[in-house]
Amino acid sequence: MKKVLAVLLLTIVLTMSQHAYAAFESTYWGVRALGMGGAFTAVSNDANAPLYNVAGLGFVAQREVTLMGSRLFAGLEGVEIGANYIGYVHPINAKYGSISFAWSSVSTPGLRREDSFNIGYARVLNDILRLDKEVVELSAGINFKYLLQEVKFDVSETDLPTYKGAATGDIGILAMFANGIGVGFSSKYIVPADIGFMEKDEVKNINVVGLSYYSDELPLIKIPYFTVALDVMFRDDETFIKAGVESYVLDRKLAIRLGGREEAFDIGFGYEFAFANETKLIIDYAFELPLEVEESYGSHFIALSFRF
Repeated sequence: MKKVLAVLLLTIVLTMSQHAYAAFESTYWGVRALGMGGAFTAVSNDANAPLYNVAGLGFVAQREVTLMGSRLFAGLEGVEIGANYIGYVHPINAKYGSISFAWSSVSTPGLRREDSFNIGYARVLNDILRLDKEVVELSAGINFKYLLQEVKFDVSETDLPTYKGAATGDIGILAMFANGIGVGFSSKYIVPADIGFMEKDEVKNINVVGLSYYSDELPLIKIPYFTVALDVMFRDDETFIKAGVESYVLDRKLAIRLGGREEAFDIGFGYEFAFANETKLIIDYAFELPLEVEESYGSHFIALSFRF
């Protein structure tokens, strides 16, 4: 009975924090993106792209691997929730684009688990569409996904794990203009994915439009390497807004990020270590303060990324 109650509590926590979203619709991955409040659709230029806008893979210049771990809603009595992410991006060349492999998971150990396995591809389309790179660079991508859900109940004093999987996918477009403006669109779960156990339960389609602006030095107030981003997300008849900013200081080694949405406020930091042959090690941290879960004093996220 305790396990059943814990599973129900986990479900309540996730839905409270995500506007009553169903399974696989929470977005607790990508520490850099989370530090910007999750507003990443028109940025998506690193190994977090597969989960925000797969089209961003086309703008990744180096091979990159990222590993993320977290503790969600620390202090919430009786529930231990974690989110993990591993992503790898491999740019092939300008002609053949980039591919990615990613795994994301959110779980309470021994109770409930959601895993998503992703294979993505994206390519800059300027040569095909005859677009001038001095004006805009346009990338498009597709992400194949397999969703796997496990729920373990305590039934008749015997633990019976239950699994349910389904395939779906995402598509994305990202345009980066020479004046620093970025415009992105991502449609997630474009194929219905039924992950229900006893009855039909389809993961809902989510559409996101993103805007961003980047400047090496923001005019007037002189903030260096500055990005501001805004995401507008549409699900069924609901609309949600996410916003965030990012700046790099100390010779572009230290990142400072702020962001938020209706149910949470985010702050993040990152530090980059540069080595020979343009290889880099990046450590990112983000803290999220939930505004709708009073019993918790925040979620913590940390990631290691390696570019080579």
